[in-house]
Parts: sequence; structure tokens; C-alpha cells
Amino acid sequence: MGNHHAAELIDICYGCSKSKPGAFNRRHTPLALTAPRRTGLSGTLATVRPLRLILDGFGSYRAETEIDFTDVDFFALTGPTGAGKSTVIDALCFALYGTVPRWDNEKEVRNALAPSANACRVSLIFELAGQRYVAVRSLQRDKQGRVTTKAARLERLDASVPPTATLTEILQASVEQLAEGPENVKVAVQDLLGLSYEHFTQSVLLPQGGFAEFLRATPAKRQQLLVELLAFGVYKEAGQRARVRAERAEVERAAAQRARDQLGEATEAAESAAADRLAGLTALTAKTEEGLATLTELHKQSADAANRVTSERNAAAQLAAVRSPADVGSLAQQIAAADTLVAAARQRRDDATALVDQAERARAALPDKTTTQQQLGMYALRRELTADADAQSAESAERRERAGKLAAELEAADVAAAAAQEAIEGARRAHAAAGLAQTLHVGDDCPVCRQRVTTLPQREAPADLAAAAAELDRAKTAQRLARAAYADADKAAAKAAAELDSTQRRLAKAAEVMAAVPAQAELTTQLTAIDAAEKAAATARTAASASVTEFAAAEGARESLTASEHKAWAALRSARDQLVSLGAPALETPDLAAAWTALISWAAEEAQGRSHALSDLEAAAAGSRQQLTDAAAALADLLAAHDITADPITRAPAAVAEHRARAETTLHRVRQDRAQAARLDKQIAAHKEDADVANLLGNLLRANKFETWLCSEALSALVEEASATLMELTGDEYELTLTARNDLEVIDYSDAGSKRPVHTLSGGETFQASLALALALSRQVIGLSGGKRELNSMFLDEGFGTLDNDTLDTVASTLERLAADSDRMVGVITHVPELAERVPVRFVVSRSGTTSTIVREHS
Repeated sequence: MGNHHAAELIDICYGCSKSKPGAFNRRHTPLALTAPRRTGLSGTLATVRPLRLILDGFGSYRAETEIDFTDVDFFALTGPTGAGKSTVIDALCFALYGTVPRWDNEKEVRNALAPSANACRVSLIFELAGQRYVAVRSLQRDKQGRVTTKAARLERLDASVPPTATLTEILQASVEQLAEGPENVKVAVQDLLGLSYEHFTQSVLLPQGGFAEFLRATPAKRQQLLVELLAFGVYKEAGQRARVRAERAEVERAAAQRARDQLGEATEAAESAAADRLAGLTALTAKTEEGLATLTELHKQSADAANRVTSERNAAAQLAAVRSPADVGSLAQQIAAADTLVAAARQRRDDATALVDQAERARAALPDKTTTQQQLGMYALRRELTADADAQSAESAERRERAGKLAAELEAADVAAAAAQEAIEGARRAHAAAGLAQTLHVGDDCPVCRQRVTTLPQREAPADLAAAAAELDRAKTAQRLARAAYADADKAAAKAAAELDSTQRRLAKAAEVMAAVPAQAELTTQLTAIDAAEKAAATARTAASASVTEFAAAEGARESLTASEHKAWAALRSARDQLVSLGAPALETPDLAAAWTALISWAAEEAQGRSHALSDLEAAAAGSRQQLTDAAAALADLLAAHDITADPITRAPAAVAEHRARAETTLHRVRQDRAQAARLDKQIAAHKEDADVANLLGNLLRANKFETWLCSEALSALVEEASATLMELTGDEYELTLTARNDLEVIDYSDAGSKRPVHTLSGGETFQASLALALALSRQVIGLSGGKRELNSMFLDEGFGTLDNDTLDTVASTLERLAADSDRMVGVITHVPELAERVPVRFVVSRSGTTSTIVREHS
């Protein structure tokens, strides 16, 4: 049970949607742990399988060189020493990890560039786990001679493009760029392959000088490689997740237990009691419905009897309440008096209206009052204009006379000014300078400089020039005053003449307009008649308005009586309508008082007849009420027997239905609780088992004990197979074994089976032991990793020349079997012709001039 649940927990830790139990088992080797494969980058990881490798300026390959590995499973790189064979493997490693084992320093990249080259590029197209990728790196040399990475990228390509397609077609089918930049590409490659650079060069690419690293590694380093290569690190993660799973299972068990503790009353007895209660209430339902039906019928009969009593009592009261209105007798007299008043007021209104019509016709026969007034106004205006004309004529004559006098005075002033002007001109010619100064006035422009004069120069003029100038000033002043006086007088005379002319034209226009106007006396008489007619019409209208008001009041008084009459008849009809259902007779007389008398008489007679039947109806109603009370009590007792109350009793079916629904719910809940309790019991057991198994697995996988044990078992399996291969390679002379501390030792059967450390082996012996381990690792990695790793590529770069012919033949046969027994690519680098000839595909490397070239050959 433990192994089964442990494998299930590993599945769960990996996130599988459905557990796939695994188990510890043996298959070909001492240990093989099968576990579910994860998808994505962390799923089953196979090593890189190259398809195309392009070198341009890398190492000795100065010219662009392409190596096509598309249909190659087993190949050899052969050629003379220094031709560039190892450079091909270097390029493959450089494209993936950005470094080469032979450079010693991982960060040193200048060795990739030939001394005479300034740039290089390496492109590797490869397949991995059914996907296709390309890794590209390019370098450049700057002016100072420093070599740096110019570009690095890793892309996923469309794997549907045939691998035999042109290089351009393959590279153009890019699906996704996975990484860019030297370090990012290196990290992405490590994620894809599941191998670091160090472990890649110990398990996939075995370079010169590093072939024996796995053989000679310390146990700790060898375990580190096996953990990564065989994906044993997953068990540490599984242990951690198992412990988390155990904690979660315990929490879930505790929660389930708390829920189970709350269901303590979910027993078989509780379910039986709930079922009995439901059965009893189900039977009660029919009885309750039958009893309620009887009760309903009795209630109806009792209500009908009570209604009949109430109806008869109400009818008697209604008949007794019939009364005639108090004012019905006097209403006719009031209406007759009101009609007489309305007739008299109507006559007075008609007479007043006739007088208004007569007065308005008399006024209409006279001329328009406004026109008459306007004509009389014309006579007054003409009188005013005549008076104005007489006054204006006198004023015009006076002003003409004054203008004549001032004209004579102006003429005399003009003669005096001309004489004074002639006198001063003579003096000025004699005294030009003085005269010029004298002509200047403040505010005038100077005739010489054209500047405005602000102050006069203080200069004494000759006596005779000053006197002449003074005389000229007096003469001009007199002339100016005379001209101004004359101008004012002439303007006043012209104005007076214009006013007189205007008045005379208005008089002429008035005479023309008034030619057809009646005489003033006639107009005065006419206006007096108009005033008298308008006064008479106004008096008639006032009298007519008063008569209309009087008639309206009379009609209003009559209308108020009519409303009372209608109201009285309406009251009679209303009283009679309320009694129709009791058999009230029709209203056959138009006399209001007689109609009321007939209705009252009938009501009194009918009330007396109904009073005799009321006592019998009351007795029947009391009997019905008692039957109803008895039936209700019986139904209440039936409900009480089942602990049910109904208020009112008509809710009995609903109350029973409610209790039945609660009983049904209770039964359903008890059954659900019992089922839930059973489920919780199973869950509690399952959670407990899950927690126990998870704790067991977590403890087993705790710390590094399990990981160390796994690596020890895996190493034992590798050593077992490697020993068999080494025995074959050495002619049963050497065999590998492990010490208690997992150090590798060699058993030397040529020395009586003595044991010694592997570092005491010679170069050729070391190569054979290392090759045996490498071949065993390549063959067993998929089984040892439980299908999570697969080394389907191996590249060996080591001197096969140290082997004798027999050993070389054995090595060749072993490599052939390794390449043939699975879909694995095996590549060897050798200059031994005997080995190269046995390889089906050879890439012959040669050096011509400054560059290396490659030619593909087939056996």
C-alpha cells in the first residue's frame, strides 16, 4: 500500500489531472524508478540532435561551411591533425552554450575568431523532443582588438518544414523567439536540454582532455551530475510536496471530523420518528379537509340566517324612517308669487329697452360731434392767425427801417477805414521793419518764418506810424461794429418777413379749407342739439340697466324656488328608489304633496307586516350559530391531538400542511445528515490514510538520504554495464567497481584481481574505462531517469590511436551497436583510418590555404 500511494503522491506533486501509480521495479539494471513524465520544458528531456551546422569565420573555418546531419545516425569526423575536426564539435558546443571546453575559460570567446578575421557566426539547427530550434551566435572584433558577442538568439522553428528543405526555408519558418542575448540563450538552452554546460560536456559531448572527467570525478561531483542528468532532483521536490500534502490532509481530516461531530443526532431512531410523524400528518390532512368542508357549509348556513335577520331588521327600520319634507305644503305658494314678480320685471325691462333704442336713433340722425367741434376750432384758429399776421406786418416794417439806417452807417465806416488804410500804408513803406513788426499779432503766423506769434516784440515805432496805426485800428473797429450791427438788423428783418409770409400762407390755406364749412352760428346750434341727444340716450340706458338688474333678481328668486321644487321631487324619488326592493309603488300623480302621502302610507303598512316574521328568523339564526360552534370545537380538538393549533380555525389545512412540510423537511434532513455522516466517515478515513502515506513518503524522501541512495543505485547500474564493456575492451583484464564511499576503482585481473584507483590507469586504459562509462550512461539514462531523460546524441573527441587493433575493433562494434539499438546519433572524431572506414558517414576535414573544408563521404 505504501509504494502505491507514494507513486500516486508523486503524480499529484507533478500536477497530473489523474493519478498514474508508479512502482519501484528492476529493468535490465539494478535500479529503474518509473515516474510520470511532465510536459513542457520540464517534461521528458532528450539531448540535442543536430540537423544543420553552419560555420562562418569560426576557428579555422574562414569561409562559410555547412554540415548537414539530417539523415545521419553514426558519423565520424576524420582528417589529419590540425585540419579542424575538433573545431566542428567546438562550434556545436559554442552555438548552444557560448563557450568551448578547450578554451579553459568559459567567458573567453576570442579564441573562436581567427586572428585575421573581424567577425564570425555559428548557427546550429537542431531537434529536441519533437521540436525544432535554431541557436545563432555571432562575434565581432572592435578597433582595439577586443572580441565581443554581437548577437545571440534562440528560436523555435516550424518542425513541419522538411529537414531536407533549403537552409533559407528552414530558418524563415520561425515560430517563436525563446531568448536573445548570450546569457539568456545559455539559460534557455540549459532549460531545454536539462543539462548545464559542465554536465553537457561530461555526458553528451566528450572533448579531448575532458573525456575522463566523469571517471575521475569525486563522488560528490559525480552525484551532482547524476542528479541533474537523471532528474533525481524531482524526488526532493516530491518529498517537500508530500509533507505539504500531509499537512493539508490532516487539516481536511480535522475539518471533516468537526463536521461529523455536528451530526451526532443523525441516528436511525431519529429517522424512524420523523417518518412516523410524517405518516400521521399525512393521514390528518384528509380528515382536516373533510372537517373544514363541513365547517365551511355550517358557517355559510349560519351567515345566511344572520343575513336574513339583518335584512328584515334593516327593512323595518328603513320603512319606519320614511318622512315627508316639512316645506312641501308651502312650496307651491312661493313659486306662484315668484312667477308674478318675474312677469312684471320683464315688462319693465322691455319698456326701458325701447326708450334706449328711440334715444340712440335720435342721436344717430345728428352730425358727428367731433367733426362739428373741429369745424368750430377752425374759426378760432383763423382768428388767431389774422391777429398774428397784423402784428408780424408791423414788426417787419420796423426792422426794415432799422436795417436801412445801419446800412448807411456801415457805408460811412467803410470810407473812413479805407482812408486810414491808405495813410498807414505810406508810413509802413517808410518804416518797413517797424511796419512789419507792427503787423504781427498774437496768434497769427509770422509772414517770414511761418511760426505762430505768441508774444509781440517790445519795439518802439516811429511816432507818425503809431498814430496812423491807432487811427486805422479805430476806423477798423468802427467798421467791424457797423458791419455786425447791420448783419444782425438785416437778419432780423429777413426773419420777420419770413414769419409774416408763413402766417399769410396758413391764412390762405385756412380760407381754402373752410370754404365748405357751415357758418359759425349754425355749427354752434348743431353742437347744442348733439349734447342734448347724447344726454337723453345716457339717461335711457341707465334706466334700462336698472330694469335688467331687477329682472335678473326676479328670475334668480324664481330659479331658487325651482331648485327647491326639483330637490323635493328628487328626495321623493330617492326615498322611493331605496324602497323598490321592498315593493314600493310607482309615483303616478304630479302633485308633490299627494305623492309623498301615498308613499308614506304604503311604508307604514309594509313595516307592520315585516315585524311579525322577524322573531322566527332570529330563532333559526341562533340554531345555526350553535352548530357552527360545535363543529369548530371538534376540528380544534383533532388538531390539538397532533400538537397543532390553527387561529383562525379556517387555517387548519394550511397549519397541517406547514407541519407536514416541516416533518418532511426534518425527515429529509435526517436522511441527508445520515448520508453526510457516512460520507464524512469515509472522508475522515481517506484523509487519515492520505496523511499517513504522505508523511511516510515525506520522511522517506527527507534531506539527501534518498537522493544519495538513488545515485548510488544508479552508479552501481552504470558501473555494472561499464565493467562488462571494459572487460570486453580489455580482453577480460580490467573491471570497474565501487568502494563503500562510491569512489571508482579498477580490478586488475592481470594482477591477481587486485584493486587500485582509476587514476593509476595509463592513458589508453583511462580512455577505455571512460568510454565504457560513457557508453553505459548513454544506454541507461532513459531507464535510470524513469523516462525523464534520454541521451540520444553522443560526440566523442578522443585519441582512438592509443588502442590496439583488437581493442579498436571492439570499440567500433560497441559504437555501432550503440547507434543501432535506438534513435541515437553517435559522432566520433578520429584520424584512425581503420575506425573511420567502419563508420557509415564520414565528414573528411582538410586544410587548404587559410580555411578548413569538409567533404561528406559514405561507406
